Amino acid sequence: MVIPPYTPNDTTHISMKRFKALLKEVDVNGDGRINMHELSEFLLRLGLSNPRWRALLLMRQVDTNGNHTIEGKFEMKILIKHLRELWGIVIS
Repeated sequence: MVIPPYTPNDTTHISMKRFKALLKEVDVNGDGRINMHELSEFLLRLGLSNPRWRALLLMRQVDTNGNHTIEGKFEMKILIKHLRELWGIVIS
């Protein structure tokens, strides 16, 4: 399956407050880390199609320590960067 890249007309803006709230909502076990299932739910709530596929792609690029979760400021910065670059979701 090929997902087309975004074009400037497809850019979506969400606030940092909303971004953090969405992450907190999907963090089912409340551990402060986002696993693959939670990331998929997060992407679904952002309105993206194929959230499982996108979650797999993101996890491979964002999980720098290989523990299969997104955690800490460094990985969150990478997540924000990739959301913008891959799908035009701008967190501000």
